[in-house]
Amino acid sequence: MDLNRETIQKYIDQAENNVVDVDILFEIANQLLQEDAERKSIHAFLDLGHLPAVNTNIAENNLVDDWLDLLIKLIDKSKYSFGHLFYNRSRRYKHQPLFQEIHNGKVGNHTYEDIWDELLKTAGALTHIEKSNPKQIRIGILTHNCLRGAIVDLTCLSFHFPVVPIPANATNNDIHFIIKHSGITHLFIDNELKAELNSILLSTSKDLNIINLNNNEWNAFIDQGQNTDPLNVLKRIGRVQMDDVATIMYTSGTTGEPKGITFTQKNMVVKRFARALALTKLGPSDSFLCYLPLYHTFGRFLELQGSIFWGASYAFAENTSFKTLRKNFLVIKPSVFISVPKRWTQLYEIIHSLAADHLEQDRIVRKAIKKVTGGNLKWGLSAAGYLDPDIFQFFQNNDIQLLSGYGMTEATGGITLTSPDKYVVDSVGQKLPGIELRISDEGELLLKGPYISAFYYADPLTPSTDDG
Repeated sequence: MDLNRETIQKYIDQAENNVVDVDILFEIANQLLQEDAERKSIHAFLDLGHLPAVNTNIAENNLVDDWLDLLIKLIDKSKYSFGHLFYNRSRRYKHQPLFQEIHNGKVGNHTYEDIWDELLKTAGALTHIEKSNPKQIRIGILTHNCLRGAIVDLTCLSFHFPVVPIPANATNNDIHFIIKHSGITHLFIDNELKAELNSILLSTSKDLNIINLNNNEWNAFIDQGQNTDPLNVLKRIGRVQMDDVATIMYTSGTTGEPKGITFTQKNMVVKRFARALALTKLGPSDSFLCYLPLYHTFGRFLELQGSIFWGASYAFAENTSFKTLRKNFLVIKPSVFISVPKRWTQLYEIIHSLAADHLEQDRIVRKAIKKVTGGNLKWGLSAAGYLDPDIFQFFQNNDIQLLSGYGMTEATGGITLTSPDKYVVDSVGQKLPGIELRISDEGELLLKGPYISAFYYADPLTPSTDDG
């Protein structure tokens, strides 16, 4: 078969119209691996991995493991980094909303093309700063969920600037430790936290550069990149090595100082393909209403990076209160909502109160669900705690796939997930594609796979999983 981007685009077009020939896709993948294929052709082929029709057909033919194995080899061969992924989505879905902000009941949309342009400007400014510093710069982000914080994070991940998100709820001592331990040179921070933490930041390091995300300081920062050649900025994407440490995420742990968990480009990118093969129906028509913090794995990897991978939209909740979330549901009308169990319990209770006298009548119950959630909710995930099986089954019985799972930071979040339409009481589901699990003789869960962190930062000889 004569493979080029035009040929591959034909199969992408067919898949977007729900026409998929699995045998041909495997043939193309193997041919791309065996030939001296152009990197751009491989990247074009990898675009198929985010399409629901492709993932559904692969799953229905029980070929998930074989398919993911081929995709991982293609990712390695072509050095398909997060920057390549994001760039491809910005071209494919350029006029679709990526980010949505809610202000006073109104939605402000930022398209994929708009956000990519913002990333280029931010990368230009960071490139200028990097050239002015004799040592490698390392970016820190200390902010509540906000658009500019996400832009800084995505810029760093796309253009090869090591980045460290700091939990906004960390103690002063932990913030001090994380900044020193990770070697952060430039810290982006929001107004509120800067006011609260100014003294601790000033005492942390005399060399720490603090950049406020408010308008004046942000604009001054962006202006630094005005004379940076955009082509040189774009070339940074191609210089990324898949095993480079792209980011460090800190967890408080059970004792002692926070642990810095390292993630590579390969960890992040492979996890997106694996997760899509477990959630085969999600795609570019979906919208996420998000309030989980972007300094935690579910908020950062599943919601933020997942939205981009699927070509979906990510809406910033105005704040984390249930009262506000209820209002935001009606404005955004999301199809996906990921939350801790408490919020699902609250939704369940509100819906029950609206349909209190008619719980046996499906039509009235579903009308109440739509009234509370906006009418489009199809997918949910409850994680980081116990949720009553009755609540899982209530939503399942009313056409909302509320799933359960188990995860940990070291595994880029999720490790297991319940299968859609196959909820099992008191189960956290089956392992996600691409990961190996076993129980040790001591009763510990051992993990292995391409999206598992290899080591803790500043201690590369200590693996972050018991079996390495």
